[in-house]
Amino acid sequence: MGIWNSTLVYVGARTLLAGAMIALLLRRRVGAFYAGGQVVSDLSCAAFLLAYVNPAIRDDIGVLVIPLLLFVLYWEATRFFENRHIAGMSEEEETLLDSGLRVYGMAWTWGFVLPAVLSGVFLMFDLVAPNEWPFPNPNPKPPFACSPQRLRFGDKLTLDMSMPHGSQLTVFTPRGQAVVLIPYGAKKFQEVAHFTLATDTLGHVFADSGVYAITVSTEAEFSASLMCRVRYRS
Repeated sequence: MGIWNSTLVYVGARTLLAGAMIALLLRRRVGAFYAGGQVVSDLSCAAFLLAYVNPAIRDDIGVLVIPLLLFVLYWEATRFFENRHIAGMSEEEETLLDSGLRVYGMAWTWGFVLPAVLSGVFLMFDLVAPNEWPFPNPNPKPPFACSPQRLRFGDKLTLDMSMPHGSQLTVFTPRGQAVVLIPYGAKKFQEVAHFTLATDTLGHVFADSGVYAITVSTEAEFSASLMCRVRYRS
């Protein structure tokens, strides 16, 4: 079982247990605010775990990970110390049910809350220092991808590039002509992960029907390190 499937199973089990906990809270009539806060915390933790192993989800969450992580830390820490305080203030003899709930609470904290919080911390670090953290990637993206693969006049071609990449962007036409759109030394282009080419504004490039090769390279390379091909129909 791959890491993505394992994470889905883990998050699914966590969600089922969290749902049971929320149902118990509602039966105890703790109030909508308390139950709602627990729902937000559990959904945030599930999102952290999925984003940790999936770069697409990681991109979707983006900077939202910071307020969500702060809320989860506040909420789960508050609930943990509240439960400890209530247990310490109780003068009644601890029953078997109380012991079971205490063990369940500790298992939930260490087995389901802490891993999610750590995942959220790594996501937050990735915002500060991108591409510096060893995230598992069950479905790695190609270093250079063009979409869509088939174009017509008026369509926009999107280039998805892993960073760092070269500074020169070149298009090879079906006739074998090389058109340099961005020359060597364009440092700003090196920091761009997504770049769009409009076929209608680049009519001098996309003039003939056929297969176009788009390359990104550095000045020291004899051949382009990144290349993709698209079929264009004028």
